[in-house]
Amino acid sequence: MNKKNNIDIEFILVEPSHPGNIGACARAIKNMGFKKLALVNPRKEISEEAFHRAKGAKDILENATIYDSFEEALKEKNLIFATSARERTISWPTFSVHKIDDEVKNEICSLKSKTAVVFGREDNGLSNKELQKCHYHLIIPANDEYSSLNLSHALQIVSFELMKIVTTENKFMPDEKEFVTSEENEKLISHLMEVLKKIDFYDPKSSKQVRVRIERLIKKSRLDKLEMGILRGFLSKIMDFEK
Repeated sequence: MNKKNNIDIEFILVEPSHPGNIGACARAIKNMGFKKLALVNPRKEISEEAFHRAKGAKDILENATIYDSFEEALKEKNLIFATSARERTISWPTFSVHKIDDEVKNEICSLKSKTAVVFGREDNGLSNKELQKCHYHLIIPANDEYSSLNLSHALQIVSFELMKIVTTENKFMPDEKEFVTSEENEKLISHLMEVLKKIDFYDPKSSKQVRVRIERLIKKSRLDKLEMGILRGFLSKIMDFEK
């Protein structure tokens, strides 16, 4: 069980509104042997109710990271999962939580990977824009007529499946590629969109879904640092040529 202590996985709650849920999530995280809880712009403070629900996981609450924005929470992460129970207009790479591809499991187990699992608001989940900032969507199979789970229950299921992945001996060979961070991906996407506008390929007013599909393409590619450098250099040369 010690193997996962060196694996960097942060569980991020976006604008949680119920202190009891925050405490129950902390308990679920510690139950599965993980350590990192983060809150994005929480609607309520971590109160006595949260500590009461956390039981023996008070240290998880005490060490929780508070982020002011969604972008700040993700900027240093290089593998990001978003949980969602709803289908979206533009499909995104998606796994059932118990059927994650082996290649992605390898990345989770890499000591170079900074992984985040994002959970949405209790009342309306994550926005499309927030989901598009993530590499993969995770779904928990449930009753089609009522698939919405309590926040802490969803986190318990996801953390259990991740615990099984990171404690599996010898099955998954960690990929030691140094993948780019979310912040670096966003800079590449902005750079690419700037070039596409420069060569009159992209008009933000008439091609609203182009950026979304570009984001999906970049995130599906899972670029490493070297590949990122090549692409940024290539785009810079195009910009220089167009001047």
